[in-house]
Amino acid sequence: MAPGTSSQSKLGRGAAGGAPADPHDQEFAPGPAIVPPRWVPIASTLICVLAVLDSSYLTYAHFSSATILACSTKGFVDCALVTTSVYSHFLGLPVSVLGLAWSAGMLVLCNPWAWRAVSPWVGRIRLLGSVTGAGMVIWLMYAELVKLRHLCEYCTLVHILTIALFIVVVFGTALAVHPEDELAAD
Repeated sequence: MAPGTSSQSKLGRGAAGGAPADPHDQEFAPGPAIVPPRWVPIASTLICVLAVLDSSYLTYAHFSSATILACSTKGFVDCALVTTSVYSHFLGLPVSVLGLAWSAGMLVLCNPWAWRAVSPWVGRIRLLGSVTGAGMVIWLMYAELVKLRHLCEYCTLVHILTIALFIVVVFGTALAVHPEDELAAD
């Protein structure tokens, strides 16, 4: 310690026994915008990784051949029929590619480092992304069940993962605390 400095002044206090120093004089690194429960970043990352893997497989099948999908082509479950239908494209793009892009983007927004982001915009974009994904899933499930009357197992897995991610993000955001509140509770 430098001569003439006390441990109290190092902690942001004035001279020994003196009043606290002005908090505006202190420099500190900004902390995360919100702090979610510990399980949230882990669960959301795992869900996103699984969604990326499943979407990658569906994208590969889209660009190679729907017959490579290891699922039934007879009865209610018919992956080839679903993945080659008119509903397999949205705004001219294959839904599998959109799903892969969405799940990769959500993986970036849902990894543990992103949950500790300083900017509140990361959390807002993450929440918007999960709402957008859930909305798209509702439309795709409608198209599969009502319009096509067939289901794709791999698509359904992505749908389940998307809804699960929506639930984790919404609850994670709702249960998150601001760092100041967390420190006050200690």
